[in-house]
Formats: sequence, C-alpha cells, structure tokens
Amino acid sequence: MKNLINNLFSNIGRKIRNFVFRHRLGKKVWSAKLIIFIMDIFDRFEIYTNTGNVGRFDHYVPKLLLSKWRIAESGTDKGLIFGWSKIDNKIKKVPLSGEAGAIDWDVSNSQGIASDFLSKKLFAELLEEKAAKVIKLINNDSSIKLTFLEESTLAVFIAHQITRVPAFHASLTRFFSIGYSNNLIDYEDFGNKDVLTQKVAFNGIGITYDQFLKEKPHALIEDGKPQKILISLIIASDIAEKIHQGNLHILEIPSGSSDEFVISDNPVIFFDTDRKEMLTLVPWWEIGKNDFLIFMPISRNKAIFYSKSKKKDGPIENQNESFVQLFNYGQYLLCTNKVFSQSQLILTNQLKMYDSELRSKGIIK
Repeated sequence: MKNLINNLFSNIGRKIRNFVFRHRLGKKVWSAKLIIFIMDIFDRFEIYTNTGNVGRFDHYVPKLLLSKWRIAESGTDKGLIFGWSKIDNKIKKVPLSGEAGAIDWDVSNSQGIASDFLSKKLFAELLEEKAAKVIKLINNDSSIKLTFLEESTLAVFIAHQITRVPAFHASLTRFFSIGYSNNLIDYEDFGNKDVLTQKVAFNGIGITYDQFLKEKPHALIEDGKPQKILISLIIASDIAEKIHQGNLHILEIPSGSSDEFVISDNPVIFFDTDRKEMLTLVPWWEIGKNDFLIFMPISRNKAIFYSKSKKKDGPIENQNESFVQLFNYGQYLLCTNKVFSQSQLILTNQLKMYDSELRSKGIIK
C-alpha cells in the first residue's frame, strides 16, 4: 500500500514538474519559491531503489551537453564525437557513451552498500532533466527571458557541473593538503561531517586565495572519495546561490565566422578579470566576491557566462570573436584529458591557433 501511495504522489509530482517547465511558470521570486516548495514535497515520494551494483560508467559531463557535439543525428556516426587527447595530442572519433566520465564516479555508500543515488536520482532524473529544458530554450532563442525558476535551475546545474568533475576534486585535494600541512585540518576531521563542512566547504580555516593558488603543501592528501563527494554537494549548493546573484549573459559565434565552440571534460571555466588569467584551480569561497567570469558551452554556437556586472550592450554578445577564442582556449588549457567537437577540422584549426600558448603551459609536449 505504501508503495502504491508513493507511486501515485511521485507521478503527480512529475506531472506538476513537466507542467511548470512546459508553461514556463515561476517568473517571479515568490511564485518560483512556492513552486520549488511544492515540488520538493512531491519529490519526497519518489521511490529510489538502490541496485547496489558497481562497475557502471558515470558521466561527470552529462550526455545532455556532450550530445550537442555528436557527429551525426543518425547513421553509423550517431554515437560518435571527435575528441582531442592531450595525452598523445591526437584527434580521434570516439564513442560519446564512454567519454567525460569514469567507472563508479558518482558511487557513494549507503549503510555499507554501494549507492547509485547521485547519478541515478539526483543528477539524471531531477537536475539534468530540468536543466535540459532550460538549455534547450536558450539554444532555440538567445533573446528569451528566463523565468526566475528557469535561471535558478540553470545556476544549480552549472554549480554541480563545476564540482562534479575531476578538476574540482583536484582543487579539493589541494585544499585538504594545504590545510593538513599547516595543521589547520586534522586527520580526525575527515570523519566528522560538520567539522569538515565548516573547515572546507566554507573555508573556516581561512586559507587565502593566493595561498591556495601558490603554496606547495608538504603533505598530499589524495584519498577521501566519500569526503570529496559530500563536500562537493555542499559547495555546489552554496555556489548556485552566488551564481544566481550574478548576471547571465549569452555568447554567440559571430555571424560569418568559421569558428565553433568546443567542450572539454572540464566544461565550466573561470576567468579572473583582475588577474587576467584562467584559473587552473577553483577557489570556491571567493565566488561572488572576486570578479570571475564563469563560462560553460551549451552548443556549437552558444555559450553562457555569468559575471558580477552587466554588459553595457546587453546580455547577448554575438560580435566578440576574441571572447570566443579566449573561451575556447580555456577548454584546451583546463581540460583533464580531452576536448570534444563535432568537427575534426575545428579541433585542428584551434590547436594550430593555440599551439604556442599550450606548449608554453606544458599542455602539449
């Protein structure tokens, strides 16, 4: 009986969610908050069945993004994408289903059993399903004004896309290591959720921006996957609020340009306007304070970015070739392993353009 009731209310919840996004409700803050409150109530009835299985490939860059660059919509190339590998500096056709992810990447533990809750329920069925609708709206019409609920959904998606990838886990590793090396984080802290949240997620130990970027810790804390997953979720929630307080802009490929956006396995990149540089590490506690430009591609001809200030010419930029080149350069500079495109020629031309910079940074040997 309990399962029947849960199924009934979860189905109602899904219908409400689809209705809300289909009719683009939640234009005002009060209405969006009311809708979120109602959807949260029905989400509690969602039945989650943990398979306990391991060995499954988890995309940390979801297919809803990667598929925008697949080579073909049908035929033998449908499931393929061109990928440049920084390991061997080669471009190959690769199966989209096996890229920008890892085996059991999102697997955590629930009562000692491997849990697929994050990838199956939180990401795939809730966040990605809603975000896909918002991204589709922007790709279809850059000038469309998002509702408060839609932009809030987009901010949450970007925040989790920041914290879900290996590049961010590397930032956490560095933070753990600096804190431990300076006796600011104790070994016992890694077993205490509240202490770890306060010290790491909200930087209660006071690590500075410069210290994070430049200091060489004498101890390296490389393990701690459960702690990284936990802290990443908490940080993502905080980042989402800060991103949403910024200003959303759309960057388009200029008409007549032969260039295109590419996407990497670390698609959200940060540009520090004060330092005039791309950030190889993400100082999450500085988001909202420093003037960062936060970029993410959403198709071959469109990208979104957030900034603290509004652009004087409006939210849409479609004549800024240098901005496009800067953004694409960041995908190569900050990728973990690969950069993807629908076109081999696009990757080839961009690699020629950025060759000297990438070699000077040691990305290309």
